[in-house]
Order: sequence, then structure tokens, then C-alpha cells
Amino acid sequence: MASLTEQPDTLLESQTRLERTRAQLRDMATMGAVITSIQEIKAVLSVVMDMALQIVDGEVGLIMLQTDGELKVEISWGVNEEFAKSLMYLDDMDLSTYCFKKRETVVLNELDLKAEDGLMVQSIISVPIQTAKQCHGVMAIVNKSDGSLYSNEDKEILEMLLSFVAVAIDNSILIKDKLTRQKIDQEMAIAKQIQETILPQDIDSIDGVDIGAMYYPAREVGGDFYDVIRIDDSHFVVVIGDVSNKGVPAALVMSAAVALIKSIIRSQPDISMSSLASMLNDILAQEIIKEREMFVTLFFCCFDMDEHRLSFCNAGHMPGLFWDGQEKKICELTEGGPIVGQFPGVAFKQGEQQLHPGDRLFLFTDGLTEATDAENNLFGRERAEQVFSAEIGLSPKEFCAKVKDWVDRFSEGAGEDTHDDFTILQVKVD
Repeated sequence: MASLTEQPDTLLESQTRLERTRAQLRDMATMGAVITSIQEIKAVLSVVMDMALQIVDGEVGLIMLQTDGELKVEISWGVNEEFAKSLMYLDDMDLSTYCFKKRETVVLNELDLKAEDGLMVQSIISVPIQTAKQCHGVMAIVNKSDGSLYSNEDKEILEMLLSFVAVAIDNSILIKDKLTRQKIDQEMAIAKQIQETILPQDIDSIDGVDIGAMYYPAREVGGDFYDVIRIDDSHFVVVIGDVSNKGVPAALVMSAAVALIKSIIRSQPDISMSSLASMLNDILAQEIIKEREMFVTLFFCCFDMDEHRLSFCNAGHMPGLFWDGQEKKICELTEGGPIVGQFPGVAFKQGEQQLHPGDRLFLFTDGLTEATDAENNLFGRERAEQVFSAEIGLSPKEFCAKVKDWVDRFSEGAGEDTHDDFTILQVKVD
């Protein structure tokens, strides 16, 4: 008879537990919808901390997330980071670190510990915030308000709750990455438009010379530029440069440099290349670049077709290569000075070279020499000289296309990011 009278009570208890479980699942579904809809992580963590304490009737707790490979407290209600890190557990790790690295929940009951701030610790549950692929952090809750112990049911419900948090963190990271990519794409589009506006469209109409130039972009818009500026029927200036940055900042400095060079030449058509470098350097350093960690490398040269003379100044750039059509040899044009835009007041030197029919000038940016192959070897300056000498019979335009062929063959099998953008320019004296 005793067993018969106990059956209704057992059935009632089972029904009560079932209803409680159903209610918790309904609440959990609602919580999951709320948590995963919040995109700001800090707000998610505050909501979850409150939910967790209510669900398991916890006293105090904290949430730690991984930042730069280290767990740092993001939310702390009644317990601090020092306390969390003082709880040494296994393998010479504190409890939170162990839980994070091992990706497993730890339940400790009947501890009877006293923290330095006077908090009496009877029980702790520490749960990782994780998805199948990644662990983002840990939640730890200390003590139950009624003094009871943490159960397996508490463990399961907290793990379920924190799985929503992990998804919310993943979503937030994806959204931030997407917004960052969109911003970068927009900046690159603007930089590309600026660069396309700056690069000259027609450099074929100068008597006495044949000019070829080509800009080969990488995935990101760099700071390469070149220009051919006619002074009169027998004088023109060729300039090639590279800004030490990418994107919009580089494009803006590039635009300013080109505008200044043209303005200085128009106002002082007889200016020497060393003076041009000096004036541009002072203006950029004092008025435009100022304190930013940015600079410009430039190679200036002026062709005097009446005097058959090339005047040049190398401002921190790759030295130009000059093909002597009579001697059939290559020499470097190195005279000049430092980079432009960082050291106002510095002096620049000017070099000169006699011109003869068949002479050629080859200018390029460092993206050419810094292209790498599948084994991370550089294309290098010697190979640039080699292609210059080997393809000396081509027209300047054909030469520029051929250089790209050399680089493509050299870089075959290397990754997309193994070379920067590069610019090449050749002038042949007819």
C-alpha cells in the first residue's frame, strides 16, 4: 500500500520537473533570440550576466574574453579579476584559464574558501564561451544565493546560454570585419580614382624622344606616380615617385606632390633638378606631411634637347639606369639626396649626363625589385639591369610590356601578396 500512495507524489514531481524544464527551454529560446540579435558585445555580456545569475540563482560572477591571446575581464559583478586569477586549479593554471584552454566546464562545490576581499566561497561554476570552432572566453559564477550546490542541471543550462553568447560574438566579429572591408574597399576606390586622375594619359607628343610608361597595380592601391612635363619645344621634365603608404593618404600626398612639381616648374621653368627637389621637400615637410610617418621618394630629370644634356636628382629613390648607346653599357644615376617630406632644409645634389642618339633612361619604383618568387627570392636590381640590357632593342612601350612578362615568369607560383604595385618608364633618345 505504501508504494501505491507514493506513486501520485512521484508522478506529480515528474510533471513539475517537466513543466519547469519546458518553461526553462521556452525562456532559453527567448533569451537566445535576444542575445543573438544584439550586435554590441558589451551589451550582450551585460544581459547574459544578469540572465545567468537569475537562472542558477548565483550570487556574483564575471565574464572574461580573450584579447590578444590573454583572458581579460569584460563584465564583473561582485568579483574581480584578481580573485579569478588567484584560484589555481590544475596544470599550473588558474580555474578560468584551465576552463578556457581545455574548453570544458568545471563545477566545484563545498570549497569553504575565503577571498582576500572577505568573500566566502562555497561553490563555483566556470563555463567556456565557445562554438565548435573557437573558444571566446569564460563565465564564472560564485556561490548560490540559497547556499545550495551547483548541479548538473545548472551546468547544462549555462552551457546552453553561453552557446548563444558565442554565436553572438561570432556574428559581431563578422559584422565588424564586413564593415572594415567595406570601408577599405571604399577608400581603395577613392585612392584609385585619385591615382588615375594624376597619371598622365598622353606622353607621346614630345619631339626627339620615344617614351613608354606603365603602372602595374597590386591588390591595394599604392603610392606610385610618374609624369612627363613639357617646358618648351626642347625641354621637358620626367619625374617618377613613390609615397611610403597606401590608400587614400598616399593618394592625397601623391596628388599634392604632382601639383607642386608642376606649379614650381611653371613658375620657374629654368629651375635645376636639385632646387626642384629642395623646394618640394621643404613644402611637403612643413605644410603637408608634417608629423605623419610618411615620406616620398622621387627621381627628377630634365631633358635639354638643344644642349643634348640630361640633368637629374635622385631623392631617396631607386637610382635611374642609363644606357649609353655609344659605349653599349649601363650606368647608375645616383646623385641627389635623401627622401622628400621629412627633413626640411637638407641639400640635394644634381648630376648630369650627355645625351646621344640611341641613349635610354630606365626608371622604376621599388615594387619591381621587391617582387618575389615562390621561394621568396627578390627580383632584385641586378635582374632589372639584366632585363634592361637584354631587351634594349625594343621600343619603350614594348619594353614596359616585356618587363611585366619577366616579373610574371619570375613570380610564377608565388602568392598574390608577394609583390607590390610597380611603375616603369623608359625614355629613348631618337
